Amino acid sequence: MTSALQVESLSSGYGTSEVITEVSFTLAKSEVLAVVGKNGMGKTSLLKTVLGLLPAWRGSVKFAGKDVTHMPPHLKRRLGLVYVPQEHALFQDLTIRDNLRLGLLSDRDFKAALDHVGQWFPVLTRRLQQRAGTLSGGEQKMLIVARALMARPQVLLLDEVTEGLQPSLVDRLADVLTRFSRDMGTSMVVIEQHLPFALGIAGRYLVFKRGEIVDSGGVDAQATERIEAHMRI
Repeated sequence: MTSALQVESLSSGYGTSEVITEVSFTLAKSEVLAVVGKNGMGKTSLLKTVLGLLPAWRGSVKFAGKDVTHMPPHLKRRLGLVYVPQEHALFQDLTIRDNLRLGLLSDRDFKAALDHVGQWFPVLTRRLQQRAGTLSGGEQKMLIVARALMARPQVLLLDEVTEGLQPSLVDRLADVLTRFSRDMGTSMVVIEQHLPFALGIAGRYLVFKRGEIVDSGGVDAQATERIEAHMRI
């Protein structure tokens, strides 16, 4: 069976500095994969290389069996590869409604997508005319995630989505992503410092250190201990 995403011997960097070295992994349909490790180890650079925001130096990225290594990010987006960045990437002066519309390739799909996604983000759908810049930090993060889900992605790349969120919102987000993956068949790569969140929604993990995968495994009762051992070194 064709993988949702296949990364093979992928390397990339900035200038003359290589920050991602020979990274390989596969992502099955509906699978949630956690990529964990200390800050500054290249996890975000990995996602940006997969997406095409950072050019691949070597290796390949295949999306549903199709080689998309050097495809521009906007074309990958049309295929269903969607990125949720760590930073608050919203149009602050636009309304919630307008920001959500930007998650779609066509306005024709807006009402159906809003009805579907809105069931998980009622606080946003009740305030569609409010400017995004007036939302709290947590609400803005929820809007970024909701905008990504509007597109009903095949593969969702999430970068530190819990950063700055209060515990109740972290729990809510975990529930939303778990149900969305299950109901829509969406595969996810989750970069995360918050281990309980990451391991709570993922079935498998990769430990990333200095641009390389140094450990991997299924999420079980000993997963946290194994990962934390790597992070202490």
